[in-house]
Amino acid sequence: MPDDQPAETEPTAEPTATTSVAEAVTVGAPATWSPVVAPGEAAEDVSIGSADRPVSERVTASDVLTSPEPVAGVSWRPLTLDDLVPLHALCVRVGAVDHPDRGRSLEAVRDDLTAPGIDLVRDSTVAVDHEGRFVAWGLSHLGPTRVSMVWVDVNGGVDPARRGEGIGRRLLAWQCARGEQQLATCDERLPAGLGTDVEEDAAASRALFRRAVFDEARWWSELRRELAEPIHDVPLDRAVRLVTMTDEWVEPARHARNDAFRDHWGSQPTSEDRWGRMTGAGTFRRDLSMLAVARPLDDPAAAEQVVAFVLSDVDPADWAALGRRSVYVEYVGVRRSWRGRHLAQSLLASTLRAHAAEGLEVAVLDVDSASPTGALGLYEQAGFVAARRSTTVMRTY
Repeated sequence: MPDDQPAETEPTAEPTATTSVAEAVTVGAPATWSPVVAPGEAAEDVSIGSADRPVSERVTASDVLTSPEPVAGVSWRPLTLDDLVPLHALCVRVGAVDHPDRGRSLEAVRDDLTAPGIDLVRDSTVAVDHEGRFVAWGLSHLGPTRVSMVWVDVNGGVDPARRGEGIGRRLLAWQCARGEQQLATCDERLPAGLGTDVEEDAAASRALFRRAVFDEARWWSELRRELAEPIHDVPLDRAVRLVTMTDEWVEPARHARNDAFRDHWGSQPTSEDRWGRMTGAGTFRRDLSMLAVARPLDDPAAAEQVVAFVLSDVDPADWAALGRRSVYVEYVGVRRSWRGRHLAQSLLASTLRAHAAEGLEVAVLDVDSASPTGALGLYEQAGFVAARRSTTVMRTY
């Protein structure tokens, strides 16, 4: 989660935390969390998380078993890329209960297993019953980008039909042990944590993480916009021009994203590899992704750059879950030097019109419930309404 943020807009200020990670931390114990942004690049009044010792000195790694503790009727083993189809089927069963309005494509599962830096032999596990059916899975993935924090994603799930047997507890214990082992190799003087995202309605999962001493550190709101409703035009600033995403704008858009989000909670720069995976995915719609481009304000002779963006993803796997032809708005952002010109509002209106013209029925996005940008108000003005909530759960060190 902290590497990439949901849709956002023009920041004002972040609520200030009074206790930093460094002030609250004790070796091997969870610490109080504070908003984290790139060092030296915080917006006014944003609290920058800090640490006075390397992560490796703050985390004591225990010996990690090759698999979670045994459970009657199942066996554990690492995942392989040959497991994509049965793993996807398990993710669909889990999602039908934990996040029923959002699908899970085979391509998304493949991305999880091929993420940069992941070692499936050591960082993954799957529980298989006597009939060969997958009943639980998990990853412990140390993020390769470590600029504002060191993050291990503990993603996974348990088949709803096998919950209450202790499988999830054993799985999470293994993930935490493996995650601490990974953190113990990191020498950065940065806040560090294990975490993932959980839907508000996934009561069993939230309870599991609470028992494992994870805090619900940040809340996110899922907003939806009916595309049949009128879309009000917002004139585009004359200093910029509107284009759709093409090869020439992929890398400039990444730089714009990193600039726009570096004062957001938990955000870290998006790498070229990760960005290429997103923009090259079969579900990413370049023709429905709008960019505002212009020459830099301080150098009119320089080449044009991306100064604002709205990026769209259309995944038919979501349509069956939601019951309608939906589009997911991956990002809304504006370079900090270009804020205050209503670029987000203008690009969002243009993008929504393109969505409607494509025959899509509803636009969906996620936004930080404690956003420093006033994003909730902006999206409400654009016709979005709140639908669901999720939380980032974290164990910090």
